[in-house]
Amino acid sequence: MENTTEVTVEVKQKAFDKRIHEVDLIRGILIIFVIVDHLLNCFLLHSTSFYEITGNSFWNGMYNAMVFYWNNPARTVIRWVILALFCFISGVSCSFSRNNWKRAAEAIFLAGIISVATNLGASWGVFGQDIRIDHNIIAVIGFSTLFYCFFQNKSTKTLLIVTGCLLLFSVVAVPLLYNLIPGAKNTFIPPLWKPEEVHQGDWMPLFPYITFFFAGAIVSRYLYKDKTSKIKKHEWERPICFLGRHTLIVYVTHYLIFMGIFKLIEAILRVAFRS
Repeated sequence: MENTTEVTVEVKQKAFDKRIHEVDLIRGILIIFVIVDHLLNCFLLHSTSFYEITGNSFWNGMYNAMVFYWNNPARTVIRWVILALFCFISGVSCSFSRNNWKRAAEAIFLAGIISVATNLGASWGVFGQDIRIDHNIIAVIGFSTLFYCFFQNKSTKTLLIVTGCLLLFSVVAVPLLYNLIPGAKNTFIPPLWKPEEVHQGDWMPLFPYITFFFAGAIVSRYLYKDKTSKIKKHEWERPICFLGRHTLIVYVTHYLIFMGIFKLIEAILRVAFRS
């Protein structure tokens, strides 16, 4: 029994001590921002029903506060920054991966499952149309990693040229295609653009975010040639780094957990205030 405990502790220490901890730390901080944002979204979605059930003006105030937060331009800008940093740090970490092909396949497969599940749920009336997810950050990172696999053994100069081409395509070609092709503005092409009338819960285009991924891969080649941390690690980082090591799992599961909790609270309130 003692030996098993020792082995478990040793494995946990290795996960924290052997990895580039600042990459996990940054990714952990980013996923915390995402968790908080989605938690506030749940308050936005449920405050109205909580108010109708309880009649407590607190929930009406909560709803108004969440509407202000959700529609605030600052949130939009911060969201763009967070998503760009997610892609950038994923590009940085791809140089440490033993098998980027496997990482790409796992992310794309998971993104496909999310798309099918949310579309079926919307069609069956399990939840609203706004929860459909056809192309989110998991898909972006998956396809970015897949595209990177074709250049991972190429020179840094080649990677710079490819990144420049991706940037040009993002800022020049995509807007031209959107504005010049007949019917483009009414056609949903998940990696490129989304018409306003198309409802999505968590949509994110591949372009321009793939360029941030490749930029991270380039920075990693210069900054982490020796594959060692550049910043001293501290014990307080452990829980955040843990989140950073498991962002894919956390990203997929945390909102489902929130939805379950809020639905449970709503059910309890209905029973309590019915009596």
